[in-house]
Amino acid sequence: MNKYITCTQLRAARNILNLGVRDIGLLLKVSKDTINKAELGKTRDFFHKNSAGLIDFFERYNITFPTEYSIRYQAPKTDTQISLQNKNVLSRFQLKTARLVLSINQSDLAKAVSVAKRVITRLEKLPNDVLINPRDQDVVLKLKIFFEQHNIEFPDPFYVFFKKYVDSCASR
Repeated sequence: MNKYITCTQLRAARNILNLGVRDIGLLLKVSKDTINKAELGKTRDFFHKNSAGLIDFFERYNITFPTEYSIRYQAPKTDTQISLQNKNVLSRFQLKTARLVLSINQSDLAKAVSVAKRVITRLEKLPNDVLINPRDQDVVLKLKIFFEQHNIEFPDPFYVFFKKYVDSCASR
């Protein structure tokens, strides 16, 4: 397990749980501006000081950081485990995480994959442990191709791996 988290992991995990920077600031007893700066990579030792607390907090919500370039959702054991063999699946967790890693909004993602924004919005409202419905398989394939072209991989339906250069927070 990774000892420290990165700015990209913090931003993605926070958004996966629908938390604001103020919520994380209250948790750590720092200002929301400090969290904003941390997510932009503009703090000196924020992650050194706060990673342990953040990792512990997110683990309580089933989010872990296996490496500095990955995020995993520990989905409860359900029927979704049957679908793990199928490579053409995508979970809400993966969709939202990958979009946040790329710092792309729903509208721009929808345009990039040629689907209506309302479809992306609907899919992102699903619970984290839900696989996107088979009726949306065309959308799933478009999304997976788009994310793979941007060096994001999905080893299983609750795991997102992103290549090193994606996590250049200072460039955001």
